[in-house]
Amino acid sequence: MVRLLHLKVQINSSVAILALLAGMASLCLVSCNKGETSGAEVPQTAQDSVVSIVNNLNVNRQPKLLAQSQLLRAYRLHGLIPNDSVKSMVLDSIAVKSYKVSQYELTRMSAERLQELALKRNDTLGIANSHWYLALYYARQNQTDSAANNYFYAERFFSLLEDKSDFAGKANLNLAIIQKNQKDYIGSERSSTKALEFLKDLPNEERSIASAYNNLGIVARATEKYDLAIEYHNEALEFRRAIEDKPRESASLNNLGLIYTDLGEYDTAIELFDEGLEYDSLFVKRPRTYARILDNKAYALFLKGEREGYPEALEFPLKLRDSINDKLGKVTSYLHLSEYYLKVDSIQHSQDHALSAMNLSQEIGYQRGEQESLLLLAQNSEPDIALTYTNKYIAINDSLQKAERSFQDRFARLRYQTDVIEEERNRVVQANKQLQLVLLSLIAFALLGYIFIQRRANQKELKFQADQQKANEEIYSLMLSQKVKLEEGKQIEKQRISEELHDGILSKLFGARLSLDSLNAKVDSKSVGIRQSYIHEIKNIESEIRSISHELNASTLNNEVMYVDAIEKLLRDQCTIHQLDFDLTSDRKINWEGMSNNKKVHLYRIIQEALQNIMKHAKAEEVSVQFAKLVEGVRLTIKDNGVGMNTSKVKKGIGLKNIKSRVKQIDGNLRINSELGKGTQITVDFAV
Repeated sequence: MVRLLHLKVQINSSVAILALLAGMASLCLVSCNKGETSGAEVPQTAQDSVVSIVNNLNVNRQPKLLAQSQLLRAYRLHGLIPNDSVKSMVLDSIAVKSYKVSQYELTRMSAERLQELALKRNDTLGIANSHWYLALYYARQNQTDSAANNYFYAERFFSLLEDKSDFAGKANLNLAIIQKNQKDYIGSERSSTKALEFLKDLPNEERSIASAYNNLGIVARATEKYDLAIEYHNEALEFRRAIEDKPRESASLNNLGLIYTDLGEYDTAIELFDEGLEYDSLFVKRPRTYARILDNKAYALFLKGEREGYPEALEFPLKLRDSINDKLGKVTSYLHLSEYYLKVDSIQHSQDHALSAMNLSQEIGYQRGEQESLLLLAQNSEPDIALTYTNKYIAINDSLQKAERSFQDRFARLRYQTDVIEEERNRVVQANKQLQLVLLSLIAFALLGYIFIQRRANQKELKFQADQQKANEEIYSLMLSQKVKLEEGKQIEKQRISEELHDGILSKLFGARLSLDSLNAKVDSKSVGIRQSYIHEIKNIESEIRSISHELNASTLNNEVMYVDAIEKLLRDQCTIHQLDFDLTSDRKINWEGMSNNKKVHLYRIIQEALQNIMKHAKAEEVSVQFAKLVEGVRLTIKDNGVGMNTSKVKKGIGLKNIKSRVKQIDGNLRINSELGKGTQITVDFAV
């Protein structure tokens, strides 16, 4: 924790500041010596002297210069205090009081020294207070990152102390405001919500609670969540009314009016501005707020279309802001006037006020005001000049975005670096038994989750196997049907051959035999010629018998024809429905009869799954299925000319899963080759 949170800042005071402080110290010594001689007895030790100085110093009643001198003297003498606890108490008091009298460098030095001692003593309160004082200092110096870091650490340590929830809440609130100003809206919303968690149940914290809701409202408006913004600002308004904080009540009414102005509901906005101006002491107590509401009301009336009394209605708040040196408010007035004159086509006046807004924004470092003035100048200038203003606007916008991202990134890293603090908080807040209970609960949940996931996986596997078995049975039934058809074909072929033998060949042989019998006894030349013709007829019958024999041999159906026909029927049925051309080739060397029915079923199913994927996704026009004989097995190739796919990114759908599963069951090797626009080829090699 010490290594993580030791944010020691080296003291780099300038020579001029040291000389001034030394002179003030001398004056203090003179005045104090006069007072001591005429008052109580002088303390005998340095420790008593320093404690007496800080305890008796009332910064609200004593002259500011005298208070500064006394505090500087106490800081110079604190090193002589031997007791670190007393020394820390003195430094804490110096830091608080020096900030109240605007002695900010002394606040920083005291806070840094307090932090060193607190880290050395593991003093949680001292660490928290030191970060708080440093955050106040850096916020005053507009060093946003350092202020945010210290508010963050202050909240972490204050939250470890039960009686410091108010400071933890306020640290979160101040951090949320910084984040909002840096446009870290998500971080600001989170910090504001966390501030409310600390403050909502504490007494006398209505003012801070209202500020948290007010910040949430501003964030919601900036992110265009107008309904939520109205809700938050109404919450802030209720708290401010409860404590009768009239000036801030007017500020809440102004914020609500701005939202309704954004929404284009100008009548409602004007009513809210008027209600905010009803507080008769607002001009005296909060002249800036008074001028702001007055200007916003005039601007809303202008947007509504009011032109009577203008531009005086917008110029009066400008004069008021000038009288109280409200430079930021003057920028807004100049912008509103520039927009008014642009609307009424008074280009020169619009340019003059936009230039005034830009120059003043540059003087006070208000980049957002400079951006808005550049946009107005771009609208009312010649094209070439407008381009210059636009480029300047883009440059500032890029710079702001870069700074905002840089802040958000650094603060995100800061959050990551606080794991040790979170662990420390968990160790303090939670007892060992609670921690063990949490761990046991996590283990139980993990075990139940594992069992649930495993059961679901088993159920899926069983369903998958059942689906495969059903598919296998369907394919086997199809093959049996094909076998029955094959047997029917055989019977028909046998009957045809039998009829040809009986009706054709046998009748011819019978006629030839009778004719030859009648010529056996005759030896004349005519009879010899007739016998010769019958012998020739017998030769023809012999040729016919040989032809029938060859036909019979060629018509013999085998296992190859049966299985390949089944595949062809599958292709024809599928491709006809989807209007695809198909081609099926099978190597005659493949011994289908020697292949197991199980492998044939799996091959059939692989082709079926591949066809389904082609029909669904490939947008193909042609499909080719080939069976090729390998040296020790068979190769199945399925190709299409579809759109193809990226095989490195293809999703593992159920179809591909089924194909892989079936290839594995036949001890095969699967390859998928595909390119976008060049189709897909699935190759399965397996042993017979």
